[in-house]
Amino acid sequence: MAELKHYFTVVENRNGVWIGEDEIVYLSDRSGVTQVWKLSLADKKPEQLTFYTERIWRLAAAGNHRDLIFSTDLGGNEQEQIYLLRKGEKEAVDLTQDGSSRFYMGGTDRSVSELYFACNKRNKASFDICRMDIRTRQIEVVLENHDNYNLPASVSPDGKYMLYNKLKGMSDNRMYLVNMETGESRDLYPEGSFAQYESTAWKSDSSGFYVTNDENDEFLHVSYYDVAKGVLRDVYHTDWDVSALALSCDDRYLAMVVNADGYGELKIWDTKSGGFLAAPRPPKGFIYTYAGMEWSPEGHKLLFSFSSGRRPTGLWVLDLDADSVYAVTDSAVGGIAPEEMAEPELGEFHSFDGLRVPYWLYRAPGGKAEPGPVVLEIHGGPEGQEFPMYSPLIQYLVGQGFCVVAPNIRGSVGYGKKYHHLDDVEKRLDSVHDVACLVQHLVDERIADPKRIAVMGASYGGYMTLACITNYPKLWAAAVDTVGMSDLETFLENTAEYRRSHRESEYGSLAKHRDVLRRVSPIHKVDQIVAPLMVIHGANDPRVPVSEADQIVASLEKRGVPVKYLRYADEGHGLSKLKNKLDCYPQVAEFLREHLGTR
Repeated sequence: MAELKHYFTVVENRNGVWIGEDEIVYLSDRSGVTQVWKLSLADKKPEQLTFYTERIWRLAAAGNHRDLIFSTDLGGNEQEQIYLLRKGEKEAVDLTQDGSSRFYMGGTDRSVSELYFACNKRNKASFDICRMDIRTRQIEVVLENHDNYNLPASVSPDGKYMLYNKLKGMSDNRMYLVNMETGESRDLYPEGSFAQYESTAWKSDSSGFYVTNDENDEFLHVSYYDVAKGVLRDVYHTDWDVSALALSCDDRYLAMVVNADGYGELKIWDTKSGGFLAAPRPPKGFIYTYAGMEWSPEGHKLLFSFSSGRRPTGLWVLDLDADSVYAVTDSAVGGIAPEEMAEPELGEFHSFDGLRVPYWLYRAPGGKAEPGPVVLEIHGGPEGQEFPMYSPLIQYLVGQGFCVVAPNIRGSVGYGKKYHHLDDVEKRLDSVHDVACLVQHLVDERIADPKRIAVMGASYGGYMTLACITNYPKLWAAAVDTVGMSDLETFLENTAEYRRSHRESEYGSLAKHRDVLRRVSPIHKVDQIVAPLMVIHGANDPRVPVSEADQIVASLEKRGVPVKYLRYADEGHGLSKLKNKLDCYPQVAEFLREHLGTR
């Protein structure tokens, strides 16, 4: 049986960026902390470029496709600073040098003399659109904003325009086009409905761009925006979300990823003929759209991040000219036997009101068919989605004899706008009811032993964990809450200023919904908890302050309910450092074994 270190030392590679026709840079955790690495497709010998003790958050090529820009923070505090690494140089330059503010990368111009970004330096509660002269480090505020999140989406190839999202809520994030020379800003769809705009792909001459959005639609579709005309026209619709876009250097091929029930379907649209190509496809799994995808600077090679249950995230290339698709990074799972790895099975159940709710079932190949110990893993967000991708913790638990079930309860994205909003504000506990119905389904299907079921989750999944054990206390043998909210009221009061209004759109506002926030908060039902609980939190968490963990632990200790608390001084919203993962997750597994047993 593989040890935990085998699962967590599997190298994962993502966020690939071309810096030549046959050379890429990317983010990898090969060193134990996510850093920037370089790889030639010819020799495939990885070379580490950065050596920080903190993880690299974001990575992009500068406008000349030679130099790099990236961001990192300190101890998980998410106060991202932007760095520039010139080609051939060993040391990156910290361009922003302001640990009290957060800087979101936008891009640079072709000469790499100007940097574009958003930051909350002027006002910690909102993000302005800014430009820096890289030579002098002088920052100019191009557009002042006075409302929460305003985050860069992309910069036009000529550096004249920046697209940015105004995040009022996860599915209410309108997109604006700002002229970086004049400061003029315009809404892409000024008479728009409640809608979200996500992935963008500029034409090479900066005359327009493709964008995914769900304006007047249930799902994200593809549209094209003509800058001169100021007109947005639809290009492609389907009955699932189109979750990522990339346009080839000659504007000929538009790559898109369709999120079909969690599986990523890669499609190539020929903009000249107006139809899809019969291109080679990667294996069935998940295309990591959060990490982006990108065409090579001159040809037709598409770089993307791919994962499946048994395949850790790695970089792949679709080469249209060679009619091939292949992996370019090595993500070997040394020390883990194939029979210990689980490829998730897609299942579904019907909840209390008849709603179809999908879930992923991870169980060891060839395992016993009789009911056994089951761990329910609830995703974060809440506007998130469980995908069929490699998770070291899930695979380790499967190897330890547990079945793991990861549902996409109401409120998850990927299943349409209506589904996404079924848990808003006063409907919050309907999603908890979904979990209770899932437990009954797993018992009825003889997957779960009703006396050996645990629930766990991180961030919003941590809140759901606490909500489950307070609203349905008799269902659980144990629970593990990681960076979760115990009180939505105090969470909203103490989260980072710029996040507050964005989160209020989902949970309810402090001004209008305090009664609802109190009714759905686990801290006010703590006397219902009977299941042993483990709580994990980073001391520097700016999203869910560590006080959320402190107060639930103190309350349980006062009542004499078993609680184990792991608090990490050098982490933020989750665990990013290998040393902390290797300390934490053996304790999680032992905690679950103690209270659930194994098969």
